[in-house]
Amino acid sequence: MPSKGRKSHRSFQPDDIVTLIHQAVDRDMDDMVRKPHVSVNPLLFISERQKREFRKKYASPSVDQTPLEHLTLKKFLDVNEHMGVWDFNIPSPHTRVQRGTPYFDGVLIRARHLMRFVLTDFDLDEWFQGAKNSQGSSIGVSYNDTSPESKFTWPISMTESVKPLYDAYMQFDPQLDCAVKKLNSLAPIGEMYNIVEGSRATTVEKNDEIRRQIAVEPTGNMFFQLGLMEMLYRRMKVVGLDVSSLPTEHVDRARLSSITGQEATIDFSSASDCVSIKLLKWLLPPKWFDAVNMVRSPKMSVSGNLVDLNMVSTMGNAGTFPLMTLTLWTLGHAIRLASLGTYSSFPEWDDLKVISVFGDDCIVPSDLASDFIAVAEYVGFIVNKEKSFIDKDDKFRESCGGDFLTGYNVRPYYLRAPTSTRLSSLEPWLYSIGNGLLKKYRLYFGDLTYLYEKQFFEVLFKLFRRYNIKVKVVPDDMPADSGLKISDDLERFCSSFQITFSEVRRSDQGTYSFNYCRFIYKVKMEQFDELRYALWLKTPTRFPLDQLLRGNRFSNDVKDLALAVTSYSIGQTHEWEPEQKNRKVRSNRRIGGYVVARAITSHWGVPGIRHLRRPQLVD
Repeated sequence: MPSKGRKSHRSFQPDDIVTLIHQAVDRDMDDMVRKPHVSVNPLLFISERQKREFRKKYASPSVDQTPLEHLTLKKFLDVNEHMGVWDFNIPSPHTRVQRGTPYFDGVLIRARHLMRFVLTDFDLDEWFQGAKNSQGSSIGVSYNDTSPESKFTWPISMTESVKPLYDAYMQFDPQLDCAVKKLNSLAPIGEMYNIVEGSRATTVEKNDEIRRQIAVEPTGNMFFQLGLMEMLYRRMKVVGLDVSSLPTEHVDRARLSSITGQEATIDFSSASDCVSIKLLKWLLPPKWFDAVNMVRSPKMSVSGNLVDLNMVSTMGNAGTFPLMTLTLWTLGHAIRLASLGTYSSFPEWDDLKVISVFGDDCIVPSDLASDFIAVAEYVGFIVNKEKSFIDKDDKFRESCGGDFLTGYNVRPYYLRAPTSTRLSSLEPWLYSIGNGLLKKYRLYFGDLTYLYEKQFFEVLFKLFRRYNIKVKVVPDDMPADSGLKISDDLERFCSSFQITFSEVRRSDQGTYSFNYCRFIYKVKMEQFDELRYALWLKTPTRFPLDQLLRGNRFSNDVKDLALAVTSYSIGQTHEWEPEQKNRKVRSNRRIGGYVVARAITSHWGVPGIRHLRRPQLVD
């Protein structure tokens, strides 16, 4: 019985729905391979793979997560132990590649020179300028409230090595220092810092077999880790490692390599946990390594026990991804230069793209794949042989979410669990499944009539009818969980299935108004105007003021001052008193749910909506 005064929520059983949908997809895949026109091997391949891996990333709410969490943490501890006992020879720091230099020494020497060429000098001001808080949780800050106010409320968690760095930063940014002190004006004296030993291990859902381990870092450490990440990304971009475009490039190269076999795609297991301190100390310039070492967590709390970390960092540390990318990239180019027989440590500018790395997704020439794997294992990485494809005769390649067989996209649809088992989450979840499988079905079956005779769509619309859901039709640029994106084929769907739609109105001016599902957050939190202003002042040309100030919650005096100092120099303190320092607002994460919202658009080129003569659709 629900407690008195507390509203009860209806729920649904995701596992039962998943079983129905999975069975329908299996029947559709069997039907595909029975078609007379299907004799192409990739279609047979994807049929079996889609049936086998449909639930690969589904984490059932009914599965007990405690054993999975223990298994995940044990796997991490095993990798940490592996890194603790792993060792390899490091050349003399003054050694150069010459005739007779051992192969692995030659690779490490070239990689060291290339790493230093990419990173150049360490700039403390650049580091401080890029330092910022993350949007995630940290030690002492719950994921429910990761606002700037929470991140700067004393005591701020950090390791002992970060405390002097934090003090130096506040001298660098006196405007922020003043705002933080005013924010904590009622805090007890001497409780500015919460000195901790390191990070805390936690896990998040992955599938029904294991969870994903991440680290919750101290707040102060994460502040400077993000500054290092910005510096690393800026230098990586100069040599073609642009993280904003690399995933797309990797997908394109994986597709081409599945045809030619000229490039290998290599993946690693627990790669973020396998960048050894010894290797990074060798590769990085001294000032860079000192900075990385200063803000890393030397220990981690795992199930309440403090464990010494034998790797540089784990996922959760903002510097992990760029450091892992650069490490594997420099090793790859060093191997290539060694294969050319040159003593040079620097590739030609035109050859920088020959080796490409995005995290632990590596693309190297197939002829160098075996050497690349040998060197990576030499320095402690663990190659995932099941997801690495190096044989020229093997026409399958996989990188950054792109799976290809002889040029055909053979990546299956992976079903994921709903955000909640509340009945209000069912409709958005069904929309996500419907939109995802519709995209895949168009690849599998094409856009011919028989696409609309598939068992999956029959089951999907039966579920909508069972739960009395009026199907919301939305434009293609809306989120996947907002509604079904079938407006371009609406007439054929209507003629094939029994569907009750939510109303779409078209005005005389040509605009469309429609309902959609939206997730909203509901939690009280405090907003401190002066702190928001100080954060914006640090990079006034980078972010719109409203992004941090959240609309009209500032006094007119503060707004006028903000406009006047858009190009004001950083580091000067401006004294001002806002009329309203604190304000309660309703906005936060985690605590919330789905609601039905109304939207208007004039850019919906949908013949299905425009010409369909149905009162329940267009009024």
